Amino acid sequence: MNVEPTHTVARDIRAEIQRINEVVSFPPVVAEILQAMSDQNVTTTKVITLIESDQGLTAKILRVANSPFYGLRSDVTNIAQALRMLGLDEIGHLLLTCQMKSRLMSLNTRQQLRLETLWKHSVAAASVSRLLANRFRLPTDGKEYTAGLLHDMGKLVLIQYFPDQYAAIESLITTASKKDIDAELELISITHTEIGKQIGEKWRLPKEYLDVMLYHHRPASSSNHSLLTAVVRLADLFCEQWGFGIAEQAEGFSIDTDCLSILAEADVSFKTMPIEQLGAEMRSEFEKNLEMIEILS
Repeated sequence: MNVEPTHTVARDIRAEIQRINEVVSFPPVVAEILQAMSDQNVTTTKVITLIESDQGLTAKILRVANSPFYGLRSDVTNIAQALRMLGLDEIGHLLLTCQMKSRLMSLNTRQQLRLETLWKHSVAAASVSRLLANRFRLPTDGKEYTAGLLHDMGKLVLIQYFPDQYAAIESLITTASKKDIDAELELISITHTEIGKQIGEKWRLPKEYLDVMLYHHRPASSSNHSLLTAVVRLADLFCEQWGFGIAEQAEGFSIDTDCLSILAEADVSFKTMPIEQLGAEMRSEFEKNLEMIEILS
């Protein structure tokens, strides 16, 4: 006799999430650096001072900056030198990536496999977001990497604090071929995108990152940052297709048409180029960056 799979009874965890005092504490210095880097008038001196106020962050950035990926001819010995050689945006990416990895990997040891999968997907999505923005010269102001890195952080709360519900969501995605946000609504009455926005507000992140966290499944709903959100969404889906996903749905991935329409407004190639060709081109570039992705993940 066949037995139908059972799932957790629908449970609204909104109030429980709001009562959680500590999700993943976001270091104040990192939040301050991100805010400073969003300011077009910021000086490199201020950023250097902020980074060097935290010895751990300084050491991590210098270690990654000296990795073979960048192929620098001389050792980078201080943050000012790293800024000159790699640029402000790249230092910001390294800062956030190193710090977030450290925080995630210090969480629930029983959930390490899920946390590692989430982190690998986040780094991959960030990298592909940057590749897309650079390839098509999209006006995302260099924010696509950070946006990609943070877009699925709502799942962090589920993995850390609601592992049984997260496991039930994974099961429903597989057994009923549902998308993750549909399974989340059915079982816990809230999506990881909504939870992500709550985390972002707790971390006092800039508005553009909050929009990506909330709207990356429906970029057209982001009235002020739809292009950035669409870039991350496309990168997100590519990563799922290439095996760097987090089980967003069981199978049958298709690229959102509204996502491509938004991107086509910035570059007509997104309308004229077959999606298979675009995906193949991006995957080729992505694979050239696997060494760095492995270092960061």
